[in-house]
Amino acid sequence: MTSRGNATRERLLSATRDVVRRVGYANATTRAIAEAAGVAEGTIYRHFPDKIALFFAAALSGNESTLDVLATLPDQAGKHSVAENLTAALSQLAQLRKNLMPLELALRTDPEMISRRAELGGKLDGDLQLPPNAIAGYLLKEQENGRVRADLDPLGTAVLLLSALFGLTMAPSADDDEVSDGIVHAAISEFIDLVTRGLSD
Repeated sequence: MTSRGNATRERLLSATRDVVRRVGYANATTRAIAEAAGVAEGTIYRHFPDKIALFFAAALSGNESTLDVLATLPDQAGKHSVAENLTAALSQLAQLRKNLMPLELALRTDPEMISRRAELGGKLDGDLQLPPNAIAGYLLKEQENGRVRADLDPLGTAVLLLSALFGLTMAPSADDDEVSDGIVHAAISEFIDLVTRGLSD
């Protein structure tokens, strides 16, 4: 892609985030996004196959390093403590909460997006499946190391941990960006400390 093409793509991503912030995913039309980016509506489809692909790219843009760190979580098995590793992973994920949570909700509740997601099968779910799969993979390795209970269901536990994380990040105290990171990290640390007492034998 040319530098001009890259610049246009970045304008589209920025415009998508701005429009979604104002009206939400369900009401973010490609026309409004194109107008905000200062391009013709058809330009969107020269850079993205459809609106959902644009939404995914906008939600994940700038968070690639967080996803890369999460993908390497299973490699941390046996290093540091289980509590430290899980706290670090969930703290990384907390940074994505304002981008991915509304998108995931829209994908499951908006009729147009539900229909398009069904047409695409699992093609769009890779990044959304990374968190539970990475945590489950990590817990499985820790089971093999004898640091996590052998009767634990790794994927079920990963889903429970993520559910708790999303609950923490939706608390009223998490709305203020200036204080939320510290509050959420402290809550994650306390929660993981409590949970890990039941993860080991």
